[in-house]
This record gives sequence, C-alpha cells and structure tokens, in this order.
Amino acid sequence: MLLHRNFNLLHLVAIGVLLALTACGGPARTFNSSSAASGNFAGTTVTPATGAGVSSVTLTPATVVGGSLTKITVHLSQAAPAGGASVQLSNSDTSVVTTPTTIKVASGATSGTGSASTKTVSAVTAVAISALYNNTVAGAALTIDPVAAPSFTVSVQPSTLTIAPGNSGSTKITTTISTGYDHALKLTTSGVPSGVSVTLTPATIAAPGAGTSKAEISVQSSVKPGSYAIKLTATGGTSTHSATLTLKVAASSPGPGAKFQGCWYQQNGEKFQGVIISVDNPGTYPFNAVLYHGTTCNPNDFADQFGFGTDLNFGGFDTIFWFTDFHDQTDTSAIWQVGSNTSACVNYTVAPDCQ
Repeated sequence: MLLHRNFNLLHLVAIGVLLALTACGGPARTFNSSSAASGNFAGTTVTPATGAGVSSVTLTPATVVGGSLTKITVHLSQAAPAGGASVQLSNSDTSVVTTPTTIKVASGATSGTGSASTKTVSAVTAVAISALYNNTVAGAALTIDPVAAPSFTVSVQPSTLTIAPGNSGSTKITTTISTGYDHALKLTTSGVPSGVSVTLTPATIAAPGAGTSKAEISVQSSVKPGSYAIKLTATGGTSTHSATLTLKVAASSPGPGAKFQGCWYQQNGEKFQGVIISVDNPGTYPFNAVLYHGTTCNPNDFADQFGFGTDLNFGGFDTIFWFTDFHDQTDTSAIWQVGSNTSACVNYTVAPDCQ
C-alpha cells in the first residue's frame, strides 16, 4: 500500500501528534516515509528526536479473515526510558479495524504488544496501522480477506475403470460439504465418448449437498480400446466442482469368467462379510468390492469399500475376500467385481458360511 506523505502528515495532526514541520526561524522540514509493497513504513523528523523512537510495526498475521484478531508489536529504536513508553496507535479505517489507543512498552524494553480486532468485509481490504512516539512514526498494512463462501468437493472411487467392449462397470461419486453449505447438487457428465453411456443414480444429491451417487458405465462392443477421461460435475448454488473418471476400454477378451459365492467368513469367533471367487480364465484383473448398510445394495447406504480397481492376480484356484470393519452385522449387503464380471447383490442376512 502506498502511503503518501501528505496523507501521513494530515493524519498525524488529526490525532494530536505533530511532527516538526518547521524549525523556529529555520528552513522548512519535510516528513520522510518509505512505502514497501508489504505496506510497512517508518518516518521521523529530519532532525531526529533524542531518545527512543518507533522503528517498526509488526502484524502477526499480516493477513486475516474479517472477524479475526491480529497481534500488533511496536519496536523501539532503543530501550524505553524510566516509566516506560506510551506509543499511540491509529489506523486508516476505524470502521473495519479497532486498535487500542496506546501500547505500553515497559521501561528498559524495546517492544510492546497489543491486538487489533477486525470486522467482516465483502472484498479484500487493506488498512494502515500506525504507531507514533516521540516525533517518530512507523506502520504496516493489515490485509482483511472476506469470509470464504462455504462450498463442497467432489471425488470418485474408483477413479479408474477398466471395461471390455460390450460390458459395464460402476463407480461411486461422493460429495462433501463445508460448514454452512446448504444446496442440492445436480450431477452431470461430459467428455463421454461415443458408444459409452453413463447413468447417475441419483442424478441429484439433496440439500445440504453431502451424499453419494452411483455412476453406471456401459461400453458398447463398437467402442475402440483406449483411455478416455469422463468429467463428473456437481453444481449447486453458484458453485461448480468436478472430478475425473478415467475409463480404460480394454481389447476384447473372454474376460475372467468370474463366479461369486457370497458367504460369512469366520475367524477368531467373529463373522465377516465375505465372498469366494473363482475364475475360468486365470489372469490379472481389476478388483473392487463395496459394502452397504441394508440388504439391497442401495448406493445411498454406502458402508465400506476396498480394492478400488486395483489389478490383482487370479489363478486357477478359489480366493476368499472379506470386509473387516463391520463384523457380525447381518443387515448388510455387498457387490463384488473382478474385471468385467460383477456379482449380484449379496444379502448377508441370508448368506451361508464360507465353505
């Protein structure tokens, strides 16, 4: 902030502290100040006063959100005299910033502290805080930012899906809101290649805006193998945020030929929601598993997930997977996925034990 000399002089007179502008019978004197980009400045009369003077002002922090406090530290050029130094404070916008009238620097000390309070602002505002003592002045600029409007974030897991032509897969979209946000969020897609369809269930997340949606991706047999970026966007109020799903269309192949048997895996006297998976075509395939509260695999009742599309090796033998964090909870369900094969919804209220 540029602090013009004329402004500083008038300001000093207004608060009752007059820097010597002329010497009795002598030539006119000027008030010297420096103005750095940070807003820090200092000044004194051409003929410095004897004894301690204000050398600088430090604001901690120098940038605050309106409604917050900042600490003011005034620094003297030398130790305060006996009885201490009473440094006067002022600022260029008292409607936004409130400072104490003075800051006391104890006898023998070279600095003293106080605090300034700020009010909320609608735009970034800079206010000069000045400290005056013994015909010297120094100051710094305090920047007040408006309170950030509450918003939300969007994420997608798994963020990469590998689907062979003629098959489908799914991923989960999650929206997380910050405190104070309260809007319904409309979900849309863009960048979807020809021959690929994306179905969002639900397509709108109700207010206040925190929730999940299932994105079902279907790939027609005519889609060429390759990697495609699909943007998943949530819009609510005046805010819009997106996440990117990477769709990898694999070359046509027989796929894993996975078979799924949902069952309860028992260990140390506890039961865990599990599945036995066998494949007809051993190989490396992306794996994903999602657990839901309730028995219908409702995407709005998400409970847990693992795998996230990680490539795992499935050999010519059965493999058992299980969730660990919801043991003995029967009112649950799950969907398991290996490559292009997806299980039916497994209802653990009636699932057998793993054999």
